[in-house]
Amino acid sequence: MSTKRWQVWAKHPQVEKTLAKRAQGKLPEMESTKQLVDLVKTAYQPSMKVLDVGCNTGHYLRGLRHLDSQLNYTGIDAYATYINQAKKIFAADSNAHFKVKSVFGPLFPKNPFDITFCCNVLLHLPDFRLPVKNILESTKKVCFIRTLLGKYTTIVQRATSAKFDRNGMPLEFIYQNTWEKNLFAKYIKSLGWKVKFIKDKFSPEILQREYASVKKKHGTRIIDGQQVDGNIIFNWVWVKVTR
Repeated sequence: MSTKRWQVWAKHPQVEKTLAKRAQGKLPEMESTKQLVDLVKTAYQPSMKVLDVGCNTGHYLRGLRHLDSQLNYTGIDAYATYINQAKKIFAADSNAHFKVKSVFGPLFPKNPFDITFCCNVLLHLPDFRLPVKNILESTKKVCFIRTLLGKYTTIVQRATSAKFDRNGMPLEFIYQNTWEKNLFAKYIKSLGWKVKFIKDKFSPEILQREYASVKKKHGTRIIDGQQVDGNIIFNWVWVKVTR
């Protein structure tokens, strides 16, 4: 399958190099990891299976180990480069499993997980509907999603190179899409699930410090208390999906 214009992670996996360091414990956990652990804690019981959709190098697993050192975790990602890194990083963890899978295809519909989560992924996809459907078909009890939601739907293609086609469209870009909250909720409810929105929690001081020192002035920064990446306000929202 050919790499699409928006799949810059396939061509340039180094764009997420800080996540491997977080997975290794060489950098602190992300602010979203802290809140994810708190949310999973409300539903988790020993022996439950947990699925991380879009796991990259497994950086969220390091935080989840605070809940249970034996937590049964599976991480999936569309890009083999990240999965191979994750397998090396967590080679000694017998309860951690990593697989290459695309969220645009069936995940584990015949063997669903008690808890699933998908953080910071959907905004980078051309549409959320099929991925969300596939995730929920692999969910038994509860799913946690963190993505950009707001009053309006805004489709953003952020060019990652200075090359454009004859129509002025970027040859390489990442999506930074914000979906209208009611549209997002209505779709999930149409699949037979309930939706609860949860406010994103973060330390502005930590994010701004990481922007300057860890990310070298790339990625998320804070302006007037809001998270901003490039020209885009990142209105992160957590979505708790239950039966």
